[in-house]
Amino acid sequence: MAHSQNVGVIEPDADPDEGYDTMSVASDLTSLKSSVMNYEYENGRRYHAYQAGKYMLPNDDKEQERLDILHHVFRLTLGGALCRTAPDLHNPGTILDIGTGTGIWAIDMGDEYPSAEIIGTDLSPIQPSWIPPNVRFQIDDATQEWAFPPESFDFIHARGMAGSIRDWPELLRQAYIHLKPGGRIELSEGRPHMCCDDNTYSEQSATYRWVSEFYKISRGAGLEFDMFPQYAGLLEAAGFVNVKTHEEPTPIGTWPKNKRLKQIGLFFELQFLEGAVDGYSLALFTRLGGWSEAETQVLLAQVRAETKSKKMHLYTHSSYATAQKPLAA
Repeated sequence: MAHSQNVGVIEPDADPDEGYDTMSVASDLTSLKSSVMNYEYENGRRYHAYQAGKYMLPNDDKEQERLDILHHVFRLTLGGALCRTAPDLHNPGTILDIGTGTGIWAIDMGDEYPSAEIIGTDLSPIQPSWIPPNVRFQIDDATQEWAFPPESFDFIHARGMAGSIRDWPELLRQAYIHLKPGGRIELSEGRPHMCCDDNTYSEQSATYRWVSEFYKISRGAGLEFDMFPQYAGLLEAAGFVNVKTHEEPTPIGTWPKNKRLKQIGLFFELQFLEGAVDGYSLALFTRLGGWSEAETQVLLAQVRAETKSKKMHLYTHSSYATAQKPLAA
């Protein structure tokens, strides 16, 4: 096979370093590495330093454990599957996991689809180094212009991104561009709303106050953590077809009689009590809501106590929106 390059003879520069200071580049790389690898500490929790403030949740060991438990919850709601799109994935070549977190979903996908290349991106370098050979992670901000070539991916997956993305039409525009024709996208969330069917959720409860304050502060700051109701419309507006949504009830605790829901509730309550309550609240309440750490911790302690009492029969939803890029424009 012939291969040509229209370059000609490469002429050496008499002063190859003029305007190209390698020491300056090294300094820039050191600065970038520092911003990525260093962390910020606040209220006893650790947060990412790269693009600081874009993601309101911590990235410390406690949060990583919570994310891995939540990954198990999602799999339970899907009957063991890794995504709602799984039945439609036929020999995918390249898969992108936006906001990969601990990388557990990408790693499991790498094991399940050994012939596929899985790329996980995140603001925090918290992913493990021991990974399947077809999985790689990179630090990247999905809200910036993507560096991947157009039509790179067969499947794009984004889980738990609500509250982190301010411009969803732009994110989905880029996802559309970077999906191959016929490629698929899935947006999934553990919704932060509270549902109750038997009037055990009182407006006088600490949990009700916490949820109300959470929405008041986040929405006042232009952050929407319950994006799922908008996902279908956003996907359609971006040009996707075959848009489908699905929700699975996810109890907070083991109060349901149904054994499947009881098992889901067991693990969801564990991540809720051990990480979600303060992980979602501390930075939000103290940075943006004007609460002191002490005031916040008192309210969160009351929420935990109410949850442990089993008197409130609360549930949320694990929710999935799936869509496909048309085969032809």
